[in-house]
Amino acid sequence: MKPYIKVALWISYLLFFTFSFFGPSLGGINVGSVSLFPARVFLIITWGLAAIAMILYRKQISFIKPKWQNLFLGIWLLLAVVSLVWVDNRREATRDLFILFMGLSLVGFAPVVVKKRQLLDWVANVWPAVFLFFVGFGIFEHLTGWHLPISRFSQGYQPHLAFRPTGVFVNENNLAVFLNLSIPFALARLRYFKSIRSRIILSLGLFLAVYLLFVTGSRINYAVLILSFLVYALLLTARGKKLRTLGILSLLLISTWLVFGVISPSLYNYNVQGIEDIGDSLEPSTSENSISIRVNLIRNGLWSVAQTKGLGIGAGNFEIWVEKNSLFSTRGILNPHNWWIELVSEYGVVIGIGYLSFYLSLLWSAWQGWRKNQRRDKWIPEALCLALVIFPFAAFSPSSTLEFYPHWLLLAVAFAWQQLPQKAGEQNAHPDDFTPLSLEN
Repeated sequence: MKPYIKVALWISYLLFFTFSFFGPSLGGINVGSVSLFPARVFLIITWGLAAIAMILYRKQISFIKPKWQNLFLGIWLLLAVVSLVWVDNRREATRDLFILFMGLSLVGFAPVVVKKRQLLDWVANVWPAVFLFFVGFGIFEHLTGWHLPISRFSQGYQPHLAFRPTGVFVNENNLAVFLNLSIPFALARLRYFKSIRSRIILSLGLFLAVYLLFVTGSRINYAVLILSFLVYALLLTARGKKLRTLGILSLLLISTWLVFGVISPSLYNYNVQGIEDIGDSLEPSTSENSISIRVNLIRNGLWSVAQTKGLGIGAGNFEIWVEKNSLFSTRGILNPHNWWIELVSEYGVVIGIGYLSFYLSLLWSAWQGWRKNQRRDKWIPEALCLALVIFPFAAFSPSSTLEFYPHWLLLAVAFAWQQLPQKAGEQNAHPDDFTPLSLEN
C-alpha cells in the first residue's frame, strides 16, 4: 500500500477519534434530517479512504483473515439492519443504526489503522489531553454557569443546578462517567512518566476532576470512583506500595470532598441529601423513587426480551416499546439508564453474549499486557485494565450508552491494543523514542 494512502488514512482516523470525544457539541451542517458534525465528517472521509485502499489493493487485502472480534462487530451491525423489518418506529431505528455504525467504525478501524505501538501511543495520548481540556471547561461552567447549547442547563432547566458542569454532553451524569473513565489514564500517566511539568498538570487535573465529579451529583459515579481507587491500589500496585497508594488516594478523595463542601456549600448539601435519600429509596413503601424506576426499567427490558424470543425489539426502539408495552411503572422515564439492558433488549441475546465475550477478551488482553510489560510500556494496558473494570458499573449512569461516544473510544483503544503485534524489541521501547507517522508496509 502506498505510504501517502496510509498517512492519509491514519490522520483521518486520528481526527475521527479525537472529534468523537466532542460528539455533536461542536455543531454541524444540517443535511436533511442528519447533522454532519466534525466526527461524522471524518467518519465519511475515513471510510472513503478505506474504500479506495480496498479497491486499489484488493489482492493484498484478500489474504487477510478477520478475527472473530471483527466478525462479531459485522454481525452486530447486520442484525441491527435486519431488525428494521420488525421495529415499531423505523425513524428512531435508522437514527440509532447510524450511531451504532459510527461507534462500530471507531472500534473496527482501530486495529486496522493503529498497527504499531508508536501509533497507539499517539491515539492513547489523545485521551488525557482531552481529559484535561474537559476538566478546564467543566471548571469554567461551574464558576460561570454558562453551558454549551447541547447542555440541558442551557435552556434554563433546573436553574438551581445551573452550576453543575455538563461539558460537551447533554447532562452531568455523562460528564461524570467520562471523568471516571479518564481518571485511569491520568493515574497511569502519573505513575510512569516522570516529567515534573506533566506530573504537576496531571495532578491538578486529577484533583479538579474528582472535585467536578462531586459537583455533578452523580451518586452512582461516587461509588464508581471509590471502586476505581480500590482496584488501582490493591490490584494494580506492586506489593509493599498498596497501603501507601490507597492512603494517598483516600486522602485525595476526603480532602476534595471537604474542599467541595467549603467552596460549594449549597451543592454540597444538595448532594448529601441525595446520598441520604438512597437509604429511604430502598424501603418498600416508596415504590416511585429513582431506584425503583431503574429497577422497573430493567424488568421492562427483560420482559421485552422474553416477548421477542430473545431477538430483541430492534435498534433504537427501547423507549417506544416501554411507552407502549411496559408492565412496570417508570413514571414517564423511558431511557434505559443501563447499557446492558439497552443492549440485550434492542439487539437480542446473541449480541448481548457476543458483546460480553468481546468485552471480556479486551479486559483479558489488557491484563496480560499489564503483567508482561515493563515501566512505561505498562501505562496503556494499566489504564485500560482500570477503565474496563469500572465501565460495567459506570454504564448504569448514562440515559443511553449507545450515544455515549467515550464508550466506543475506550473499546477502540482496547481493541487496538489487543490486536497489536508484540514484536521483539518493540515492547521495551518508549513512546518518546518514536518518530510520528513512521509507516511501513
